[in-house]
Amino acid sequence: MEHLYAVKSQKELLEYERFVSKIQPRLTAYLTFLKDAYQVCQLPRTIVWTSCHGATELFSDIPVPAYTNDYRVVMTPDVSAWRSVYLHQLDGLEAGETGHALRAYYETGLTENHILQILGHELAHHSPLFLDDFDSSRSNGIWFEEGMAEYISRRYFLTPSEYEAEYRCNKELVGLLNHKYGGHSLEEFGAATYAGDYASIFFEYWRSFLAIHQIVQKHGGDVRKVFASYHRWHETEHNMTLLDWFSGATIGG
Repeated sequence: MEHLYAVKSQKELLEYERFVSKIQPRLTAYLTFLKDAYQVCQLPRTIVWTSCHGATELFSDIPVPAYTNDYRVVMTPDVSAWRSVYLHQLDGLEAGETGHALRAYYETGLTENHILQILGHELAHHSPLFLDDFDSSRSNGIWFEEGMAEYISRRYFLTPSEYEAEYRCNKELVGLLNHKYGGHSLEEFGAATYAGDYASIFFEYWRSFLAIHQIVQKHGGDVRKVFASYHRWHETEHNMTLLDWFSGATIGG
């Protein structure tokens, strides 16, 4: 993959180039890991590094500044931009100890590892182990791919303590936001998800991740067994949803 830079200033270019140079060895190792563990052989042609504004308004109207397709990954490496995006999840929540803890986490807890994890999420989507083309026409099992891409990249790039912190944070947010955005099955994760605000979008991502975390635990921590079960479901007549197949119909609901 090539690295392209869509920037407005020399300063921004130098910052992004330094970041990419620093992460390149870890990115190379991750791509080898994806190939060996998840059969990722066909990758996008390029990663376009740009600002949050560039990712969400110039290249696309997708509200989250990281996304992928067959040709390119587009994302911002700007930690401050991601901090702002994640903090928007807390808009409208009442102040309190939980709210303060979540705010403090996003204000101070995001690191280079988290940026790499976001990139790792996008690249994990290219595993052929996900058996459907990932596009807006799908309406069954998007939660599995999104949750699994999040799980794979978090387990790889985050330290155990960072992973646990993300897990706790996501669980708290799902609990806090469930009264507003819950009440429906994860199977409804789809194109309409991106029409909401940041809180409603990430609500679906986080509960998808929590569901995958629980499913992997039920399979003894072996992601390969989870994929094998997913493939068995895919070979059935689909007389039950994937969520029901994993006996997780009420997870995060």
